[in-house]
Amino acid sequence: MLYSNEKNNLKINLKILFFFFIFLYLKFIKRMFFNYKSLAFYKHYINECNNLKRYNRKKIKNTTPFFSICFPAYNMENYIAKAILSVLNQSFQNFEIIIVNDYSNDSTKDIIKKFQTEESRIKLINHSKNLGVYYSRVDAILLSRGKYIILMDPDDMLLNPKLLEMLYDYNLKYNLDIIEFSVICFLEKKGYLKIIEKYYHYHNFNKKIIYQPELSDIHFYNYTTKNFSKVQCRVIWNKIIRREILLKSIQYIGLEYYKKFFITAEDTLINIICFHFANNYSNIDLPGYMYNIREISMTHGKSNIKKKILFCYNHLLYLKKFYLYLKDFNKSRIFFLYEFKEINKEILKLNKLSKKYKIEIEQFFKEILNDKFTSITLKNIINNISSII
Repeated sequence: MLYSNEKNNLKINLKILFFFFIFLYLKFIKRMFFNYKSLAFYKHYINECNNLKRYNRKKIKNTTPFFSICFPAYNMENYIAKAILSVLNQSFQNFEIIIVNDYSNDSTKDIIKKFQTEESRIKLINHSKNLGVYYSRVDAILLSRGKYIILMDPDDMLLNPKLLEMLYDYNLKYNLDIIEFSVICFLEKKGYLKIIEKYYHYHNFNKKIIYQPELSDIHFYNYTTKNFSKVQCRVIWNKIIRREILLKSIQYIGLEYYKKFFITAEDTLINIICFHFANNYSNIDLPGYMYNIREISMTHGKSNIKKKILFCYNHLLYLKKFYLYLKDFNKSRIFFLYEFKEINKEILKLNKLSKKYKIEIEQFFKEILNDKFTSITLKNIINNISSII
């Protein structure tokens, strides 16, 4: 009898295991099919992108643009044309394009000026010296007139030609402050596509509207609990954001950051602050943006020693501003603990790369240790790192 029961239990377990593998297999097939469709669409669209007459562009005169598409551009002669064309070829035409030429020394400026002769909706800002991504983005935002802003990178593209139209229709229905859409990642070196799932997108696109105060903390609660069912996308370029929200965010971030030469982490900071000032948020499962990872890009590529120092220092500045944000708005320091765990290796690199910033690091650590809301766990981590540097 005992043997019979064990045999039955084994059969049940095998059945459960069988159906579990079937479920995983079907999920894999679904993903592969989606990847195949996305890749086919991308190849079709990239071939059509250079054709300016693909859509009948309606000239909209004397109208406040609904969207402002903002680019920072530094030495982007191989990419900027495709980025501009991907916007111009949108089915929804009530937009303006603002490009900040951050003192490029290639033909980027000439390419933009050529587009300007054909399109009055393109505005160009020329910097007299190279000021960095954050400075360029802020200049573009300040010049913008659109109700909503999309902050694109100049080597990326709007992948879906009906993206703006669909975002407009969705917003017309719910009047949202932030709408997020999905991304296709293109690895330039390897030459293949992959759908971003675990790197930038940790949530399900369920069209649920999230309001304050939940919205302000949702990045952090999801991160600390590892529950990524709602939202955890930290980048700025896969969203439309109401202009007033962006203006409040950059005003809070302030001149200290405006004057820094940012090459990384600036979009994460803007994103977090925007979610604080926004009243509501939603998302749509629309692969509308192509993110291009280039081998020579600052975030992903190799760099010289000065750029490595700058890269690490940017992370220190980000942590300092993030910590100040938590204090200013009376948020739990537990959020900082998880951010610090992710980024403290960059501070350690900075100390090894340059002793110039050692005092700044030590002062920052001292501020955290003297904060009565700092947890014992975080204090122990800070003390351990302090002993190393």
